[in-house]
Amino acid sequence: MLFRKILIFAILLMALAACGSKSDLDEVTLVLDWTPNTNHTGFYVAMHRGYFAEEGISLRIIQPPEDGAVTLVAAGHAEFGISFQEETLLAANSPYAPLPVVAIAALVEHNTSGVLSLAEHGITRFRDLEGKTFGSWMIPYFDEMIRESVRMDGGNPDLVEFVPHMALDNITGIQREFDAVWVYEGWDRVVAEQMGLDVNYFALRDVNPVFDYYTPVLITSLENVQNERVELTERFLRASARGFEFARDKPTEAARILHQYVPEMSLDLLIASQEFLSENYFSEKWGYIDARRWVMFTEWMHENGFITSDSGNTALVIVDF
Repeated sequence: MLFRKILIFAILLMALAACGSKSDLDEVTLVLDWTPNTNHTGFYVAMHRGYFAEEGISLRIIQPPEDGAVTLVAAGHAEFGISFQEETLLAANSPYAPLPVVAIAALVEHNTSGVLSLAEHGITRFRDLEGKTFGSWMIPYFDEMIRESVRMDGGNPDLVEFVPHMALDNITGIQREFDAVWVYEGWDRVVAEQMGLDVNYFALRDVNPVFDYYTPVLITSLENVQNERVELTERFLRASARGFEFARDKPTEAARILHQYVPEMSLDLLIASQEFLSENYFSEKWGYIDARRWVMFTEWMHENGFITSDSGNTALVIVDF
């Protein structure tokens, strides 16, 4: 009888301890830039393997609203979000209502985006876009990057026809609606090759190193990099870094973990994409942002009139974790 009472008491203590430990975790929301994909694998790995919990964080990952992650983070409805350097700069330097958001880490060390086309069109470099149609998202700064790259490659950008990108996806687009399109190599090029398509690809940064900007990036609010709030940000970054280190070293296992959260996606596609990105996440330390490269692109945005504010806000904060 005494043994039974002791056993029940011990079980109650364990239950109370478990409840207490869970309540001690800081509830944190991460809002993505798109549907879950291999750019985000490290976060899912860190959540799945308990790295966030070890840092005292209970993480919730959500998909973005129509206006993206930036507004949600700026409004305090999510502690962290995934964005892009250009989007973060524009939000922080808006002439109407600047948003208090900053980039704190790069998900991928270099810009892995570029131009994809069917090989039959013979587009192997920027100047080959002359006389071709380019599927445009009708975003002025991006179209200007393409135009400037064509010019720097010895071509005439006025001979490139920018047409609205109305296709269901990029692969359908190059098959039916336009000759070339901007993509992320680690996703659409992998998709195209898995479909057996013969394609050409070249990187946006091939001609102009300024276009080796950071995309995607982890963002947070100014409040989360100031005073006592920075401690939570440091813990979040440490857990994230462990997740991306695991994904770099064990791409197949990492892809299988991601697949558990997005079972509707092809596991073969996730593994192939992960193998590409695992080699591109980082070379020395995950999250590192080269301030010189960041400022180069920021100045390009300003010089070309896409940032009109003279505040000098680079929307970048280096957090030591």
